[in-house]
Amino acid sequence: MVVGTYTGPEKLVVAIDLGTTMSAVAFAHLLNGEEARVRVVTRWPGQEEFSGDCKVPSVVGYDSKGTAIRFGAQAVDAESLENIQLVKWFKLHLHPDTMKAANNLTPPSLPAGVSLKTVYKDLLAYLFKYARDYIDATSVDIGGGKLWSRLGPKFELCLAIPNGWNESQQQFLREAVVAADILPANHEAQRLKFVSEAEAAVHFAIVYANIGTWLRVGNTLVVCDAGGSTVDSTVYRCTSTSPLLLEEVTSSECVQAGGAFLDWAAERALRERLKRSRYGHPEIVNIMVREFERRTKRKFDGSSDESFIHFGLPTDNDPPHGIKMGRVRLSSNEVKVIFKAPVDAIVNSIDEILTRAGHVDALLLVGGFGDSAYLSNIFEERLARHGINKINIDEPTKKAAAEGAIAWCATQHVIARAARATYGIAVSRPLTGGKNAKKRSHVSADGQRMVEGIFSTLVVKNQVIQHDHGVVRPFVQTYDKRPTSLSHFEVELMCSESATPEKWCRTKTGALTPGLRRACTLRTDLSGMLPYIQVHNPKGKPPFWRFEFGIEIYFGRATLCAAVVWKENGQVRKGQVAVVPNSIV
Repeated sequence: MVVGTYTGPEKLVVAIDLGTTMSAVAFAHLLNGEEARVRVVTRWPGQEEFSGDCKVPSVVGYDSKGTAIRFGAQAVDAESLENIQLVKWFKLHLHPDTMKAANNLTPPSLPAGVSLKTVYKDLLAYLFKYARDYIDATSVDIGGGKLWSRLGPKFELCLAIPNGWNESQQQFLREAVVAADILPANHEAQRLKFVSEAEAAVHFAIVYANIGTWLRVGNTLVVCDAGGSTVDSTVYRCTSTSPLLLEEVTSSECVQAGGAFLDWAAERALRERLKRSRYGHPEIVNIMVREFERRTKRKFDGSSDESFIHFGLPTDNDPPHGIKMGRVRLSSNEVKVIFKAPVDAIVNSIDEILTRAGHVDALLLVGGFGDSAYLSNIFEERLARHGINKINIDEPTKKAAAEGAIAWCATQHVIARAARATYGIAVSRPLTGGKNAKKRSHVSADGQRMVEGIFSTLVVKNQVIQHDHGVVRPFVQTYDKRPTSLSHFEVELMCSESATPEKWCRTKTGALTPGLRRACTLRTDLSGMLPYIQVHNPKGKPPFWRFEFGIEIYFGRATLCAAVVWKENGQVRKGQVAVVPNSIV
């Protein structure tokens, strides 16, 4: 896949799409001024008969001691062994609580003594090992040497993640990457990047759907990436065609309604139907579910009266339970019931984002679940009512996130993003009256009575922010004595799903106000500003010392980042700010 001309320093980039049911790895050797060519890893243990398949099952098998002993297809093949416990669908454990609450699916439990971070570490290490082996075997450097030998020590890694994941999930993955020994703990920040699955998908579509040939300035496009666990949708508006530049129109959507939920619904339906049949054994049902996932759900388009799940031999018959010659018969209505909950959730999500976006010209459906004929037909029918075209891609889109992530690293067509929540911080303001406010007040070093804990909005949900625009929040520090040193300064960044959060950040008991949650902590070192503290001598009052600075936050980038800003001899200076997310597990 050729994604355009790359401008920048030479580097080797690897992208991993660690999905709920399947994973993929892509890579590219980027050279300044040359076309960026994306390649995918197509050699995985246990999949030799399917040479060229870029997808590997996101499954890890553990022994009784909690040691990972099987991965991918080899783990799936070992499912019936007594001394191995398979871990699958573990990505569901990492979803934010707001996504988990959307349905009643309980993620499969992890083996005793095996943490979620351990599972991620083990599978990431496996994916990376065979990706590196593939790059070594297929990529020759200038002069005939191995490409990895020269560029591997400084390679950059990009992870595709759901739209609904935030700083906490990103930090979890950073730690897992280090634990997997893919990057050192002290790696440079630019060596690990994150891109939303929908943004990776639009970069994939720019190549395979050739959308750059028909997009005009002002056109809007919805990209819906229907994957294994999440369905991510984003609306983009074209702001330039040469170069091609896009910006988000409204906040993206992310619902827990991917293809894995079809498999879960199919499993429940089969267990219920076969509970009194000799074919209701869990291992036999598992075989049926795998066959449903591989063929039945992909072929179903809603037009035929019946569908079949092939699982056994011609001698396998149980007519009362719909089994004949090794096949389970499902009526069209039965399959539609299996599809119903995920499809309804996806359609509602699309309706919501279309309402916020206003006029939309086209929709692109990608991802493993996006290749479903039935889902595609549902979309075409509903979009036709709104006069929206559905764009089709001839290339299978199940690897859109991995390839698109590399394309994103090389070209980055998106220049503005919409805030998925209202962000703000707790500030202090001069007391203006009110008993409740007075109880929350204090006297600062400059003699003013200040009310603390007031929510100050930085960006509002759905607000579109340019990628290079920083929102600066000014701060003032006052002291009744000249400080001899300055230490770290930190402030909590909070967020709300509401465009108009409550005035107070915390209740009288000190708990966060309902509807608010901590996004992360911004932490910086102010010690270098000690020489710039100024003394003030107000008439009739004690002297106090004061200095001003600001925290500049970039909400329009793929990953939240910030800087501390201050003036030094009339010149604006900037320093580093650490973004410290909440701990997940």
